[in-house]
Amino acid sequence: MKGITRNTVAILLMGLGACSQSINQSESSVNNAAVELTSRLSAQKNVATAEDIVDDRFIIVGDRSPNGIVTREETDDGPVYHFSATGEANRIEFTTCFGSEENLKGISNEEIELFKKIKSAYEFDDEGKYGETVTYEWSALFPEKMEEGKGGIFAQWHGRPDRTLVKDPEGNLMHLPKEQFVGMLDTMHFNKNIGISNKTNKPNGWWVEQSAGGPIAAFHFQSDYMYLLVRSEANRMSDPTFKVKPKPGRHLNKLVGRDGKYGTIVFEKPSSEVPVNEWIDFKVKIKYTKYSTTEDKVLESGRVQVWMNDEKVADWNGDVGKNDLHGPYFKFGIYKPREKGFKVDCRGFDQKIER
Repeated sequence: MKGITRNTVAILLMGLGACSQSINQSESSVNNAAVELTSRLSAQKNVATAEDIVDDRFIIVGDRSPNGIVTREETDDGPVYHFSATGEANRIEFTTCFGSEENLKGISNEEIELFKKIKSAYEFDDEGKYGETVTYEWSALFPEKMEEGKGGIFAQWHGRPDRTLVKDPEGNLMHLPKEQFVGMLDTMHFNKNIGISNKTNKPNGWWVEQSAGGPIAAFHFQSDYMYLLVRSEANRMSDPTFKVKPKPGRHLNKLVGRDGKYGTIVFEKPSSEVPVNEWIDFKVKIKYTKYSTTEDKVLESGRVQVWMNDEKVADWNGDVGKNDLHGPYFKFGIYKPREKGFKVDCRGFDQKIER
C-alpha cells in the first residue's frame, strides 16, 4: 500500500519565532540557545490550543521542572528536544495524539465536555488503526553513559482504552453511550477498573475498561540492555492487575503471559555496545494485530521490524496491540526513569500510515 504521511514535522519551515508552543523565553534567548518548554497537558482530559502544540505535532505530558525538563534548540538540522528527568519523575514526554481545536472542529462544546469527563479527548486524532501498518522514524542521542541506577523508557506505543466499555454485576459486557456513562458517575466512581459506590465507598460489582498494564510496546535503555518490549491483549475487558513483564537476556522472541495477555522482547543489545553522544536513527515499522470487536480473540496477527542507523536489527512476527476500538499512538522522551534519572535528546520525527 502507498504510505500516507501524517503531520510530518516541517523542520525547514520552523524557527524559534514560528513555533507554536507554550514557552517562557527571555530576551537573551537568541540564536541556538535552548528554550525551556513549560506547557503540560493531559492528552485524555485536555484540548490543546495552538500555544500548547510544539512544532505543529506534539503536546508535552508529564512532570514539571525540576523533576521533568524539556528544552527546544534550533539547529541547522531542525529542532532538537532535550529531555531530562530525575528519579523522582514519572514522565516527561511528547505525545503525537491529543485533542485539539483542529481535530475537534465541528464537535459541540457539550460533547467535548463529555469526552473530557470520560478521559477520551484524543478520540478523534487518527494515529493509525489496529490491523494497519504504521512506520515511525526519529533520531535519539544519549548524552550520558548508562550505569547502574540510570535509564528508563525513551519511546513507547500506548493503547487507548474503550472508556465506556463496562461489565455489570451480572457479567454483561456493554458499550454505554457517553451520556449514560457520565450519568453513572453521579452514584459511583472507578478505582482503576473497579466500580466503587459513592454511598458506601465499597466495590459495587461494576467494572470498566482501563489500560492493559503497561504500554503495548516500549524501548528501554538501562545499564545492562537497550531493548524493545512488545505486548498484546486480545481480551476486550482488560485486567490491569496482571502485567506481562518479559525480560531482556531471557525472553528474546519468547512469549510470556497467560489468559490472552502475552509479551516478548523483539530486540535487545548490550548497553555497552550502544553509542553515547552520537545520533542514532530509529525506524520502527509495526503491523498492528487486528482483534475481534465481539470476542476475546485475534483475527489477524502482526509484525514488528526495527532498524538502527539503516541496519535491520529485528524482524518479528506475532501479536502487538490491545483489543480496543481506537488505535494506538506514539510517545517519545522519558517514561519511568530509574532512581538516578535519565537524559535523552530527540529530533526528526516522522510517521507514515499504510491504509
